[in-house]
Amino acid sequence: MKPLFVISILTTVTVSFGVNLKDEYDWKYVDFLWESVNQREDAINSGNYNPNSCVLYDVDKARDGRIFVTSVREQGVPASLMTVSDEIGPGGPLLDPYPSWSWYNENDCNGIISVYRVSIKCNHIFVLDCGKIGENAVCPPQLLIFDLKNNMLVKRIRIPPHIANNKNGTGLLVTPLAYVSDCKHINDATVFMADVEGYGLAIYNENFGFCRIESNYMKPTDANFMIENQTFYLEDGILELYYAPLARNEIYKMDVCNLHQECLDLNQSEVDKLTQLASTLSGQTGPIASKQCAIFFSNIPETSILCQDTGKEFHSTNTEVIAQNSDLLQFASGMKVVNYGKSLIVLTNRIQKVITNTLNLNETNFRILAMNIKAIRNETNCFASCSEDHSKSEHHMPWHSKPWHSRSWHDKPWYNDRFWYYFTKR
Repeated sequence: MKPLFVISILTTVTVSFGVNLKDEYDWKYVDFLWESVNQREDAINSGNYNPNSCVLYDVDKARDGRIFVTSVREQGVPASLMTVSDEIGPGGPLLDPYPSWSWYNENDCNGIISVYRVSIKCNHIFVLDCGKIGENAVCPPQLLIFDLKNNMLVKRIRIPPHIANNKNGTGLLVTPLAYVSDCKHINDATVFMADVEGYGLAIYNENFGFCRIESNYMKPTDANFMIENQTFYLEDGILELYYAPLARNEIYKMDVCNLHQECLDLNQSEVDKLTQLASTLSGQTGPIASKQCAIFFSNIPETSILCQDTGKEFHSTNTEVIAQNSDLLQFASGMKVVNYGKSLIVLTNRIQKVITNTLNLNETNFRILAMNIKAIRNETNCFASCSEDHSKSEHHMPWHSKPWHSRSWHDKPWYNDRFWYYFTKR
């Protein structure tokens, strides 16, 4: 009966394949811009570089056109945050460690250890370093902010254990989402950080410090995946910020305007009450991106990208498939709206082959794909309820204009902007 139920849902989803899915970059395997031939040979001989271990996870694009990608540190992965270079190797475009090779020393906690995802806002890149290589915590987790104009580190925030982990000491911070109300005041940024293993959401602002909330809805319930007839198990909680736990078939939302208490005072049951089910999906989803009133997300088993107008009821009849490709869209791991809102980029990584140890380095395994937002707007109804006000990033009353003694968590920019955070469970 369950497969019939899934089919009935899928048949009610509007399909709009008029949007072109452009293959921007692809890789058979990951290789780097090394400082010398000897450096590469030494890395291979020492086990510090193994092409079979390098998996791309996230993507973002800077104002100057640089494409940033991440690869989680395991044994055999020498760097974790890179830019895509113009040089092409046998496996694909070579990756240049950011900001330089000198930042990747596992014995130096003042460098970068391991990054799942990044967030670029106001020409700054927010880098969430989980501090782990494989399962080993080698350094405390940290949030790094680099100015992309000069690639200088402007801020380093060490994340305390009680924020990075739940009460049982379990946690893995993977996804940062930076909210900046005014680019002239980058220090006023509020950063949301998703914990996929401790099933929580950490929040940071320079003037108020850290806060952590947890909800039963952030826990995984459907960790069995299937992509192109390959099954695998992946038990992760909250992955992105709208929000949808990856190992779950639901998208949840929390209207932060309803947080009438200090974040620090909210217990789990209170957070549960503030959490609303936005939609039940026919398959698990991963990252979610947004532009004005439209959100974009994937259907992992159906290898498709969908959009939805958040001004309408979140229902399959209002959800439109904008791309479906069983070859190109095998596990959308990263998704961002870039180019000043003109493009939707998606990174896919065939994670099912990584987990089942069937990755073939003679095949294309990693891709960065792009879709034109204007085409999506023209071909779908996903922007139907958008107004001009949705596209404005400024507030009528800037948060930073208030005296500090009069501000609280309620005055945060994401509170005033009815910021939604989503979690997709996998």
